[in-house]
Amino acid sequence: MSRIPDVTSRDQLPEELRHWWDEITASRGSVRGPFKVLLHSPEYAGRAAHLGTYVRFESKLEPRVRELAALSTARLLDCDYEYGAHRNAAHEMGVDESVLKAIDERRGADLPDDTRWIYDLADQLLNNQHRIASATFDRARAELGVPGLVEMVGTVGYYSLLAAALNAFEVEPPA
Repeated sequence: MSRIPDVTSRDQLPEELRHWWDEITASRGSVRGPFKVLLHSPEYAGRAAHLGTYVRFESKLEPRVRELAALSTARLLDCDYEYGAHRNAAHEMGVDESVLKAIDERRGADLPDDTRWIYDLADQLLNNQHRIASATFDRARAELGVPGLVEMVGTVGYYSLLAAALNAFEVEPPA
């Protein structure tokens, strides 16, 4: 159970803010996960969801890169809810089980070269020096171009925002 009550109904919001519930539902099919608690601040939740719609569904990043960035961020920030959701998505996308297991166990050095730079970027930004090392930055820029690199950093930031909410309010992953 969350540390604060979940917002489970549109009727829990003031009438003038119910459009945020509708927008989140329209983009995701339902209100779940971090949005059940973020909706205590409806405008904040709606704006976060709007960014998330871009990150998840419209970003120029290749879907595999986007999923691995989300998965790495969730694991590095110990966010079980987000990690479970993105591990399943990565598995369904065909990401090799050895890659998933290495991320599960935080063994970035054991990842293949085509994946390691994604994990390293998130790890360096979130855990180590809170900066991206030159070699990782150069690799990411070579892989993605500058616009893609901006989106990659933004993706790590977006999933960090969700992990902060999910972890702070102890939102449990679905069974």
